[in-house]
Amino acid sequence: MQSEIETFLSENGIKFQLLTKKEAKAVRLKWLQAFASKVLKEKGTAVFNGYMWHGFSFEIENCCEGDPAITEYQKQYQAPFVVFDEDGDFCFRCEGSPYPDLTPFENDLYVAHHNMRWTIAFTHEQPMLGPYFAISPMVAAK
Repeated sequence: MQSEIETFLSENGIKFQLLTKKEAKAVRLKWLQAFASKVLKEKGTAVFNGYMWHGFSFEIENCCEGDPAITEYQKQYQAPFVVFDEDGDFCFRCEGSPYPDLTPFENDLYVAHHNMRWTIAFTHEQPMLGPYFAISPMVAAK
């Protein structure tokens, strides 16, 4: 999967750098803090029912879904971002536009603003479940 993502990013003009496992773990932790706080509070775990995106699909966290999610995602101001997978196998720090639509991979992939202002979760269940776009509650509260 990692090499396919690298090829896709390259072909779409996205500059990327593979992060170390330690850096990738830190990105995942920041993502969970930004987008799974209600899940943690309500369920006692940040990863509910086996997937980070289930906080969105079970309507615990605020988000939009489907085509509106892609539209909102593509409207975000261009900034550095990260791309990572559910299992923590890889994480890329990226720059470029437009933001990548990872729907064709039919896998659980996340794109997030470098400061976790927003995220989109592409899922293996699309189009029935996902993608999900969310603004961090910390940003939305401002």
